[in-house]
Amino acid sequence: MAKTNGNTKGFIDELKRKKILFLMISPVIIYFIIFSYIPMPGAYIAFVDYNIGKGIFGSNFVGLKNFEFLVKTGDLWRITKNTLLYNLVFLALTNISQVAFAIMISEVKSRWFKKLSQSIILLPHFISMVIVGFFAYNFFNFNHGFINTILTNFGIAKHDFYSDQGIWKYIIVFFKLWASTGYGMIIYLAAITGISSEIYEAAELDGATAWQKIRCIIVPLLKPTFILLFLFGLGGILKG
Repeated sequence: MAKTNGNTKGFIDELKRKKILFLMISPVIIYFIIFSYIPMPGAYIAFVDYNIGKGIFGSNFVGLKNFEFLVKTGDLWRITKNTLLYNLVFLALTNISQVAFAIMISEVKSRWFKKLSQSIILLPHFISMVIVGFFAYNFFNFNHGFINTILTNFGIAKHDFYSDQGIWKYIIVFFKLWASTGYGMIIYLAAITGISSEIYEAAELDGATAWQKIRCIIVPLLKPTFILLFLFGLGGILKG
């Protein structure tokens, strides 16, 4: 007991000495408590025969039967495979598109156009995926969708997108790119801004073209940032 009290006192003393640092990190701690630790009991839903009327903890406990069902039907392998493949495609394409847009915007000379472009590209990051789903529905709906309305106006037969499995893998990837490019682009743009101007000046004295500066200076210096963001993406690959 004395040891426990000593540890508690030591922590309180540490908290007093470094209260500013603890205050700075408190938003992150609060975020993880609210969105990561408090929802953890919800994982119990995997072990019950969920009934919406009874709720998660009032539903009948079935143990591992839900997992047994997934294994027997073959859905577990299909779900895992699709999750891994989609996320690998997301990781590769989003990082490439983020680097490409960051380089293009960094080469823009007009400040107002650069700020406008950044805002437009970043905006989808703040749009809820529920709203994105609503957009997709209004685009691809068979009866009143935007695309089918245009096809009808040109005398072309409607296409039932929701029955076409092959096209959705491209639609999902497109919306992921649309929503994710802006945030990563800002990070890469900050890395490009941090490159010393002396390196660019030396390259210009050697007669380097804009493309050569991108290929020989910007891209190599962005590799650490690229690897870091790629590893962060790998860490959350099974979140979906």
